[in-house]
Amino acid sequence: MLRLTLGDKILIGGLLLLSLASYPLLRTLMTEGSQVQIETDGRIFQVVSLDVDQTIAVPGPLGATFVVIHAGAVHVSASPCHNKICVNTGEISYAGQMIVCVPNKVVVRVIGKQELPYDAVTQ
Repeated sequence: MLRLTLGDKILIGGLLLLSLASYPLLRTLMTEGSQVQIETDGRIFQVVSLDVDQTIAVPGPLGATFVVIHAGAVHVSASPCHNKICVNTGEISYAGQMIVCVPNKVVVRVIGKQELPYDAVTQ
């Protein structure tokens, strides 16, 4: 049986504390979304405002995926795919977040007021 040494416990505690401390910083860097871009089969199907509550039926190869916009957030309420990962993703409202239904080829992406031309910078 493996035993944790004092050094292991300090390392685990430090990493946990660092993770918890970085969460508020990351939340402040995220910008609220203003629009939802819905794509189907690689093409833009519709771009709508997050301010207007509505339900949109998005056609896909397996059938309709239902996208619900409510109270400034968006989620997939129903989809004909097998695993329902897109439905279980939940609500998204920050720019850059997305819900993807791979079997039905539907992508729901939140767009912010200012879209950056890149996702990340690496060196």
